[in-house]
Amino acid sequence: STATQHNATAGTPAIVDVHADPDGEGGVSYWHEWRWQDGPSQGKGTIEIPKRVDNEPGTPIHFHFHDNTGRGFNFADDAIWVKRDGCPDSQCGDSEIPDSKIQRTPNLLKVFNENSEECRLHYRLRFTDQNGQSDSYDPDIQNGGNI
Repeated sequence: STATQHNATAGTPAIVDVHADPDGEGGVSYWHEWRWQDGPSQGKGTIEIPKRVDNEPGTPIHFHFHDNTGRGFNFADDAIWVKRDGCPDSQCGDSEIPDSKIQRTPNLLKVFNENSEECRLHYRLRFTDQNGQSDSYDPDIQNGGNI
């Protein structure tokens, strides 16, 4: 499902709660729900960033990680991979999400979306558990671009 709120003020952070739950078979089931800061849920689908005009700022995106697996997952050192033309399967980035504006703590990842071009950004959030095992989750961002 995709929910859109086109009246979010430019520069308002998108808050994304990312959950890791046991899948019942020894693995992990990931899901997310997002909203604009201080706003109601926008659903569990694609993060929809509205168009902006040239003098408006881009959009901060704050990923709050909730590990319910008991495995001690945290954001990995390479916590986000971003790619336009398909799901990233190796470390990569995009100018819409500049590396210089990424901040990471164990359970909070802050990125800045320049939103300068209309595009779909495929991204993979990466995690490491207490034993050093890696895992990942790969939802999408739809950029409105600037007008």
